[in-house]
Amino acid sequence: MLVQDIAYQFGYNLYRLRLHYKLALNGSNTLNVASTIKTRVAVDADLLQIQELYAIWGHAFAYLLNDQTFVAEVNGEIVGAIRLTFEDSSFVVRSLFVHQKSRGKGIAIALLQKVEMELGVAEAYCLPFPEQEKLFSSIGFNSVAELTAPDFLISRRAILNQSDQDVVIMKRSIGVEIRPLPARDLPLAMNLIYEFELSEVKKLRENDVRSIYSKIIAAGGAVFGAYRGSSIIGTCTLNVCANLSWSGRPYGIVENIIVTKNERSKGIGKSLLLFARRMAESENCYKVALMTNQQDPATVSFYKSAGFSGDKIGYQRRFGAEQ
Repeated sequence: MLVQDIAYQFGYNLYRLRLHYKLALNGSNTLNVASTIKTRVAVDADLLQIQELYAIWGHAFAYLLNDQTFVAEVNGEIVGAIRLTFEDSSFVVRSLFVHQKSRGKGIAIALLQKVEMELGVAEAYCLPFPEQEKLFSSIGFNSVAELTAPDFLISRRAILNQSDQDVVIMKRSIGVEIRPLPARDLPLAMNLIYEFELSEVKKLRENDVRSIYSKIIAAGGAVFGAYRGSSIIGTCTLNVCANLSWSGRPYGIVENIIVTKNERSKGIGKSLLLFARRMAESENCYKVALMTNQQDPATVSFYKSAGFSGDKIGYQRRFGAEQ
């Protein structure tokens, strides 16, 4: 992951992007992705090239702890980049830029498709210029009323508009919203957990559930819910644990990854893990880990698709909780 200690900037020069940016459309107004484009997650070695690319745009490459940057390469040269940020428990797509010499080749849409793969079913927001709406709509973004957007995005839009930079708020949603679970929804989450717990496991009293939930939150963790309308169809828990190594940075443990049976194989579990991973980053965890007793190829592929690697060996000793 790239790490750049640059203060968060609203005052970068988006106006140049608006003047020079063109949608990657072919003559029939359909999106055209060039076959020679390689898109991937940025690594530390890319930092200088990305800084030079953004300097052409007219501002410094601003990178925050929770950002994930994707780059597009043509013949080994980075010609485009996009950032996926995690702000106030919301994903925001930001800073899409393609070098002018490489525009009209489908690079912008290739980068957006890379972001789409990373997001899975997760909701996300963006603040594009009106002429960019069609591009972002290609991966499921739609314009939304300002009152339905997070407060920090409403404020950001107002700041940009005051600088004569007219942007619109767009949201990507495919019917499932993943967010930290409020205490009032704990009974719904517990119903999901009880679907998969052994019948002989004693159910917790409501007061005990709330007490445990409070401890998880106080330590910096979270219980996430995947919502379809008012129903919870999935949940997972992130525990943040104090630590004496890694300069005192904590570590995260993910537990209780559950999606109700008739909603599986839709990317919901991956999105829950994605949120847990981002929350762990926002709490300055040096790692986030999980354990599973499943070793079949499908399960391994699932965890890898959410950014987890199987390069460590886990050992456990259970106490009155045999499976």
